Amino acid sequence: MLATQGQCQLRPLAPSTQAPAVKWLVRCSCNAPCPVNSAGANVPAGCACNAGYSGAVAALTSNPFYTSSCSTVACPANSAGASVVAGCACNAGYSGSVSAVSSSPFYTASCAPLPCPANSAGPPSNTVLAGCTCNAGFSGTVSAVTSSPFYTSTCSPVACPANSVGANVPAGCSCNSGYSGAVAAVAMSPFYTSTCSEVACPENSRGSNVANGGCSCNTGYHGAITSTSTSPYFSGSCNLNVCSCSWGTAATGTSCVSHGHNICTNCSSGYQLSGSSCERRTCSSYSCSGGWQQKGDPGSITCAGDACTNQECCYNPTPVTVTSCGSTPKTFTSASSGTLQVTLVSGSGGHGGDGDTGGQRATVQGTIPVQANSEIKIYVGCQGGSGSGHMGGGGGGASAVTVNGVVKLVAGGGGGAGMGNGSNLGGSAGAPNGTSGTGSSCGTQGGGGASQSSPGHGGRGNGGKPSGESGNSDGDGGNAQGCSGRKGGQGWKRGGCSNDDPEDGGGGGGGAGYKGGGAGGTGCHGGSGGGGSSWAAEDVTGVSWSVSGQGDGQATFSTP
Repeated sequence: MLATQGQCQLRPLAPSTQAPAVKWLVRCSCNAPCPVNSAGANVPAGCACNAGYSGAVAALTSNPFYTSSCSTVACPANSAGASVVAGCACNAGYSGSVSAVSSSPFYTASCAPLPCPANSAGPPSNTVLAGCTCNAGFSGTVSAVTSSPFYTSTCSPVACPANSVGANVPAGCSCNSGYSGAVAAVAMSPFYTSTCSEVACPENSRGSNVANGGCSCNTGYHGAITSTSTSPYFSGSCNLNVCSCSWGTAATGTSCVSHGHNICTNCSSGYQLSGSSCERRTCSSYSCSGGWQQKGDPGSITCAGDACTNQECCYNPTPVTVTSCGSTPKTFTSASSGTLQVTLVSGSGGHGGDGDTGGQRATVQGTIPVQANSEIKIYVGCQGGSGSGHMGGGGGGASAVTVNGVVKLVAGGGGGAGMGNGSNLGGSAGAPNGTSGTGSSCGTQGGGGASQSSPGHGGRGNGGKPSGESGNSDGDGGNAQGCSGRKGGQGWKRGGCSNDDPEDGGGGGGGAGYKGGGAGGTGCHGGSGGGGSSWAAEDVTGVSWSVSGQGDGQATFSTP
């Protein structure tokens, strides 16, 4: 029979002859197991407190044959929980973990303060636990939590404020075009400061502000103002208008409402305002008195004063005739502004010595505008000298009118005839271009007629005889070589002289004119001179040209 007491076993011994009574054998096996919260083979072999427990297990000889102080370890600093064994979690704002171990201090802990997350900061330690605030330009909050990532953050970039543009405030915002100032990030609501303000309209312009095309130039100025994003935050300018005015005074300042336009404020003498322009004050509704007659086109005659006068709009129908020819002009001064109606007749070319006929004279008519107190000179051309024997005739002189020294009207002279057995003719005067003189059948050439732009060429001589000279650009007629014949007629410009060739025929002189005619060549029969050209200035109206007749010139005119 086996009996158990504690950790000892009682075994009966078999009876013997020497010991008939029953005896018991006591066998103790001290193998008490490790108590709760400890681990090991058994108490005698040694027990250690479990991980997360602190204390010790010691063997005793009395029941329960051990002592045990294994007790749970509290959660370490920066963590919380019932005990290490039950489980500890890092406090909010700390990252890491707590684990139980069997050696002192019976845990491992890595709970460390969490740094402030992106877009936030917290002096001085810059940890979530100490407190983090969103960076300048970011709005939101940062809070500590106990689960990964151990914080919550709503820090987000603030959008660019009104009147500015950019990705966001932290990335940078600039004021809109037409606004001046700056946007800066700050850490307090609204997380930015902005000084973007509207730029006022610049000098000489008006409007609410530069932004959005809000400025226009003041009256009397032109240009444009456009907003920009760089100082001075606009481009362009408004400049003073400049106006023109034909026949008057141009508007200036605010009166010049449209740049570059014809806008007048007052008009010159003889003109009157019509709207913003000056128009001529004319004689179109004027009645003449004292037997005078209205001038040809009264609507084209400008009146100097506020009312037209008899002298401006009318003329004395009794003309004045000048018959004295030569280089000395008839001179007079106009009493008033108006027009000078003139008929000029030039001198014809002189005849050749064998009955050859000189070139015909020109008749030119025109109406010349003149102002009061203008100096008017009238020149009358003379006929060229007529030859005898083998002489040619001289070129005719030119008649002309000048006003204050400016040529207005010219009648060209006829070309002198060369000596040619009665068959040669001098070139006619200009109507308006002169004609060429005739040559001879044996080859002598006549001089060329002048045009309004070029003098006539000289005629070629025959059989080695001299050629005639070309006419002059200043109006004198070309001379026959040697000038041994007759002189040309005098006038505004002189006709060319002729030649005498006792063996053959002498050439005729060129007619004078605006451009001179060429002289004829000398030869078996002399060539005749070309006619000079006639001409009228651009402001001369009613111009007519004709050629006819022989003799000295004359001039007929009606004074203003």
